[in-house]
Amino acid sequence: MKQIIITGNESEQRLDRFLLKYFNNTTRSNIYKLIRKKVFKINGKRITQEDYFLKEADVLDIFLSDESMAAMMKVYEPIKPSKLGLDTVYEDDQILVVNKPKGMLTHPDQTEYKNTLATIVQFYLKDLSTPTFKPAPVHRLDKNTSGLVIFAKTYEALKKYNALMRERNVEKYYICVVHGRLKQSGEVKGYLVKDEYLNKVSIQDEDQDDAKYCHTKYKPLKAFGTYTLVEVQLMTGRSHQIRATMQYIGHPIVGDLKYGGRRVAGNSNQLLHSNRLIVEGQRFEAPSIEIEAFIKSQSE
Repeated sequence: MKQIIITGNESEQRLDRFLLKYFNNTTRSNIYKLIRKKVFKINGKRITQEDYFLKEADVLDIFLSDESMAAMMKVYEPIKPSKLGLDTVYEDDQILVVNKPKGMLTHPDQTEYKNTLATIVQFYLKDLSTPTFKPAPVHRLDKNTSGLVIFAKTYEALKKYNALMRERNVEKYYICVVHGRLKQSGEVKGYLVKDEYLNKVSIQDEDQDDAKYCHTKYKPLKAFGTYTLVEVQLMTGRSHQIRATMQYIGHPIVGDLKYGGRRVAGNSNQLLHSNRLIVEGQRFEAPSIEIEAFIKSQSE
């Protein structure tokens, strides 16, 4: 006999669909036949309905021999992330952290579906997908920003890491190259206002309708020529926040044409990279970790 405790990741799906994924080397008709033979119990009761919807904490007992179950299960060799073009930086039973290249969307949109980070990660973690949940990013990066993205592997992990983000228990650091010599560290607090037509935000000193509060800290690391390498820490996570902040202080990011930057020879992208994450997970029973990643291009 085999006993399975249903978790939140498997709940709210039909029994027959769950069994088809669990017994991945058999047919739907055979699953129905086994259900009719009453070889399954849920919470101690024989079940004969294939359309029973599983609930979290249900106890599923399977009354089959080990040999019979083994014959209905095919063991797949895990896919190597590198074969899918994934640069995985960290992985445990709750999360996967990936180093996204420039030029790739985090989520699918109307212009691209297949070649997005979320789509590729979901293929890599396809065994964890259910009708009610697919591994999902906890946060996102702009298409032309490279760096670290956290994916939750289960629904419970997604709730946990969303809470960590809300409670600011995840510190997010970026590096960028800006125009001019930035001499002092500082911070910007203000309100982001979006121009929907231009898909561009600006920072205002006063709150107004539909504005979003933003807070960014920055520190110059090294000056070279007419440029400065800068470390940026996001205290809030708003779309285009760093790009607008650097323009606001008069040091736009190199290559960021939308926010006042200029291209340099040999580079056609904005020089912005999410290079470090610090997770303080104790309050939420998650590991406390610090993760770093170097810049990776999509062509690598």
